[in-house]
Amino acid sequence: MNTSIILYTTYFLFILEMLLISQSFFYTRRERKTQRPTYTPNVAIIAPHYGWDDDTEEHAKSLLVQDYEGEYHIYFVTHETEDTGHDISYPHLQEVAKDNPHADVLLAPNIIDNDLPRSQKVQNLITVIENLPNDVEVIAFVDADVEIQKDWLKLLVTPLQDDTIGATVGGRFYFPQTWNFPSLVEASWINFQLSLQGDHWLTMVWGGSNAFRREFLEKGQILQRWENATIEDLNTTRAVRDVKRKIHFVPDCIAVTQTSNRTWRQIFEFTNRQMIMTLHMGLWAQWLGSLILCLPKAILIVGTLPFIFSRQTLLPVVFIPFLEVIGFHLCCRNLPKWLREKQGVRDSLRISKYAAPFSIFLAGINAFYAIFQRKIVWGGVRYKILSATTCKVLGRVKNKNQ
Repeated sequence: MNTSIILYTTYFLFILEMLLISQSFFYTRRERKTQRPTYTPNVAIIAPHYGWDDDTEEHAKSLLVQDYEGEYHIYFVTHETEDTGHDISYPHLQEVAKDNPHADVLLAPNIIDNDLPRSQKVQNLITVIENLPNDVEVIAFVDADVEIQKDWLKLLVTPLQDDTIGATVGGRFYFPQTWNFPSLVEASWINFQLSLQGDHWLTMVWGGSNAFRREFLEKGQILQRWENATIEDLNTTRAVRDVKRKIHFVPDCIAVTQTSNRTWRQIFEFTNRQMIMTLHMGLWAQWLGSLILCLPKAILIVGTLPFIFSRQTLLPVVFIPFLEVIGFHLCCRNLPKWLREKQGVRDSLRISKYAAPFSIFLAGINAFYAIFQRKIVWGGVRYKILSATTCKVLGRVKNKNQ
């Protein structure tokens, strides 16, 4: 192949990547300067749970002390199990909610034992929604494994006073507690996605931190879309687009997940699962972007390495990984000040940025692999994604890491 074509292609793909990062950068600056009137509707926070540890307890308690001027009620929800009757989180959540009039704990039916055609998380959410009181105006969602700030709810809810906004979404940030290489690659894989959020058509709803007005349940046919679905957030993304509303990214509303000592097996399972769901639930642009931007660039770089010294015209290719490091560094400059100043985060960003070239390569592999696979393992259960709104529950797996 002509070396000029290789160079032009590689750098062209990098330029496209930088355009996305720049767009996100300027959007974030504009959004932080935007002033909105106070908006304090009655909110229901739905927090699905699976498993328990000390961090989970702290995350659950943080929901009880949100700096929100309006009324809000927290609905912790987990699921029944055949052996003990309930997930391990159930008694702990009851203890957290005890004596608090603004918190309840619900127990959802187990999808395997009750032969239900949806994922366990989706069932947990539906269980709560079907039991919400009539005075709830806004529904917010938060994952159990994320750390949020006291203004999390206010930041998510305030933009919803704009009728052109169908849903608001916060970002997710992975914070490795140990610097083993797989953990760093996973962190850069996730954190780089902040550059894909903004005020454009690539913006997606993330289930770990989002909100919408209750009326959207009917307008977007949310429960119908979730009835047989694998995951809720990608269906919510499609619903917002179908009703011609915007997904509004709130750049200062970042939910932090702490990770440590991740293995390559865990990383591949997680990243492949994300890409398989993205492709087979019909978010073609996001999947195609990963395939086009990441895989060719990685193949070109790896493919030219053996010829670098024999064909000096290829030498500029070796600078691409270093440019990816710079791109990731610029992406992280968008993080809110409180997060950048959080103890350990600055060092983590300094180290994990060097894993960015590998995470780009991994994203390309994930996108390619998704073409040939529809099955995923999630929460100890194996699913087959049949369409955006339909899945087949294949049963439990013996080991959650399989």
